[in-house]
Amino acid sequence: MSRIIPLLVGLGILMGSELLHGRWTDRWSFSGELEAACAKFPKPDEPMIVGDWKGEPGEPLKADDIALGEIAGYINQVFTHPSGAAVHVLVVCGRPGPIAVHTPEVCLGGEGCIQDGAKQRCPVDLSGSDKVEFWVGQFYWLDGGLRKDRRTYWTYSANGNWTAEDNPRLSFARFPFLYKIYIVRQMPRRDEKLQEDPTLDFIKVFMPELQKRLFGRDSKS
Repeated sequence: MSRIIPLLVGLGILMGSELLHGRWTDRWSFSGELEAACAKFPKPDEPMIVGDWKGEPGEPLKADDIALGEIAGYINQVFTHPSGAAVHVLVVCGRPGPIAVHTPEVCLGGEGCIQDGAKQRCPVDLSGSDKVEFWVGQFYWLDGGLRKDRRTYWTYSANGNWTAEDNPRLSFARFPFLYKIYIVRQMPRRDEKLQEDPTLDFIKVFMPELQKRLFGRDSKS
């Protein structure tokens, strides 16, 4: 009896780790769920219009980047406002493990960008009591000795609730797919305050429209 108990405990740990690993690697997901999630994206050449912001499809992602990020589907558009403001939006979908690990700190760092200060959570109130939560960080690079800054927002969802998770790979491991949004804007000056950023106004009109496409309902906190 004394030998059986440790054996059962060890077996339970092994099975639990295999189930978790299977979810991370998509081994236990139901067939077609990821494909169905990606099918909700607009066609690559379909411009999106949200409020006064007009979208134009961007360049297709490079095959190497798609393979490296294990991206199953995406939206890549640049939105412009009559005021002249412009934001670049990339929404990707794939298995939670690969989608969660590629954060702007990693990706932009690999492109030579430097993070200026720590990222912070940025909740955005939508209509009514709805809200979404983004991470936001400021990054810069040097172009001929001239500093250029960009502000990047990112958030995750697998069920319609958009949140800024400390450990998204663990938080979303149980889901068959994961959406991640990047919203990037070139800053006119490095000391621009967050509350002055027109991206916040864009988020308020973009997120409800995206939510209807992906989840068939308005965003919920």
